[in-house]
Amino acid sequence: MDLQNIVIPFAASILIGALIGIEREKKKQSVKNLSAVGIRSSIVISLFGATSAYLGQLLSPVILMVSLAAIITLTIASYIYLVTKYGRIGITTEISTILLFLYGAICVLGSVQLAIILGILTTLVLSLKSYLHGVAKNVSDREFYDTIKFAIIAFIILPFLPDKNFDQTILGPLLSAAPQSAVAGLDVLNPYRIWFLVVFVSGVSYTGYILVKLFGNKVGLSLSGLMGGLYSSTATSLTLAQRSKEMLKIKTPFIAAITLACAISYIKSFIFIRALNEELFLRTLIPLGLMFLYMLCIGLYLMLSTKKEKFTAQQELKTPFTLIKALKLGAFIIGALLVAKISLSYAKVEIYYIVATISALFAIDDPIVISTSASAGNLLSMFDAKNIILLVTYLNMIQKVFIVYFFGNRKLVKPTALIFGGLLLVTLVGFIYL
Repeated sequence: MDLQNIVIPFAASILIGALIGIEREKKKQSVKNLSAVGIRSSIVISLFGATSAYLGQLLSPVILMVSLAAIITLTIASYIYLVTKYGRIGITTEISTILLFLYGAICVLGSVQLAIILGILTTLVLSLKSYLHGVAKNVSDREFYDTIKFAIIAFIILPFLPDKNFDQTILGPLLSAAPQSAVAGLDVLNPYRIWFLVVFVSGVSYTGYILVKLFGNKVGLSLSGLMGGLYSSTATSLTLAQRSKEMLKIKTPFIAAITLACAISYIKSFIFIRALNEELFLRTLIPLGLMFLYMLCIGLYLMLSTKKEKFTAQQELKTPFTLIKALKLGAFIIGALLVAKISLSYAKVEIYYIVATISALFAIDDPIVISTSASAGNLLSMFDAKNIILLVTYLNMIQKVFIVYFFGNRKLVKPTALIFGGLLLVTLVGFIYL
């Protein structure tokens, strides 16, 4: 082992110890925390782990094991003393002490980058104590249980589903008259892929929901709409429209919020298309990108042109994930894929355009984007797939005008209609020239 390969791991272990040590020292001084671990102790412990790992490689692995046992013993002894002497409660410092030793050892064992990442994440978690406690306090029982259910379907159920296509077995008689290439062109009845799409779509929406929960009630309308669009542009627009009827004298902030919610929803489309069909993603990147930039620029202009908001957006959004919603989403995805496969196998592509239009008008846009992305290049040409996605996306956007008309302040309808009228021109550019 040359000098550079020796110095870098030890230097990294010292930096990790200093980083976590500074946080522990600040906590120790600010709240008079009863702990023997400060910045000096943290650096020494991390360096101890690195030295033990180095000697373990040089002489015997037993040295590292004995050193780890020693640091654990000392940590337990310190904890027992503090509990019996001062009645101290909590083991965060003790756990971070053992982690410091392990991070130092990991540096020398050849994973300096991993140790640094873990050290930064540990420091972040330790420094966000009050904030994380506040978040946990604000999480309802239903949200907590729904999160557990989501983890179950994502990490327990999904890995055990068969990654096998049952189209030929179940749909074979129905599609026996269709061309074989069409029958084999799109896998519909694949349990693993269908459930993966359910997890994927639910995960994106859940991420947006978490952002709204963390920040939505503490920021102005515009920023709340910006974050809520990743959760659901339709749900966010509906909430904002209903609030606009309670605040009739305020117009521009609501328009800005709805526009930004629609703009950020394009990110979901980019994610879905990129995950399912890279070629289609490249075909739709410019037209969808132009639509995204148009909505984003107008939303930001409206947000920045208004006076500082003296009120916040209290969004009453329900958790986007429940088992019933997951099953419904799975049913919609299967239905959209079946419609795509059957209609494109037997009928002309115009039938699929009609189905996509009707679905978009009823806010069933995500399953259509998914089925179109999956069909592109097999049952559907890239040109038609691009146009269908543009059509569905625009119809989903124009739907917000009707939401404002039926549920919001009528004074917002005209400026909102003008914005989405301009979006139509941008969409037509994507249809005709791209």
